[in-house]
Amino acid sequence: MDGKSFRILVICTANICRSPMTEALLRAAAETRGLDVSVDSAGFLTQDEGATPVVVDIMGERGLDISSHRSRKVTAEIVNTADLIVAMERRHVRDLALLANDAVARIDTLGGLVARLQSVGGESPNERISAATATRVASDMVGRGADEVDDPFGKSKRVNRHTADRLTELSQALIAGVFVPRV
Repeated sequence: MDGKSFRILVICTANICRSPMTEALLRAAAETRGLDVSVDSAGFLTQDEGATPVVVDIMGERGLDISSHRSRKVTAEIVNTADLIVAMERRHVRDLALLANDAVARIDTLGGLVARLQSVGGESPNERISAATATRVASDMVGRGADEVDDPFGKSKRVNRHTADRLTELSQALIAGVFVPRV
C-alpha cells in the first residue's frame, strides 16, 4: 500500500451508534490480519457527542472500548482523505456524493460493497473497490434495500446487539473482500 496506511471512513446519521461500532470492528478485523489500515467515522448530525451508553456497553462485551469516542460531522475534506467510505444507508451515499462528488467511486453502503466484492477481481484494494463500485446501478441508490443497516438509536439493547452482530459480520467480510491475500 505504498508505505501509507489505507484509510477507511465509516458514515452514519449521527456518528453515535452504527459508525462508531463499525469503526471499532473494522479496526479490530484489520489488526487481526496485521493490516496497515486506519479507520475513522463521522456523521451528518452531531459534533462532539459520545457513543450511546448501550453501544459502549455492547462493544465492551466484545472486548472493544469505544468509551472515548466523540462524534464529528462529515465534511468534504474528511471524505477526500479516505481511500474507502462506507455508509450505513443509501441516503448517506447520495448525501456523500453531493458533498464530495470526486469521491463517488470510493463511496458505497457497507452491505452493498460487501456483496459486490464477492464477484470482482483486482490485485490491490483500490482496484477491487473500483471494480465493485463500478457494478452499481441507479436502483442501488434509491429506496430502501437489504444493503442498509438500520439505525438502532433509541431502541432496545436486543436491537442494538442485533445491529452489532450484523456489523461484525459485514466488517469482517469487508476486510476479507478488500484485502485479498496474495498467493
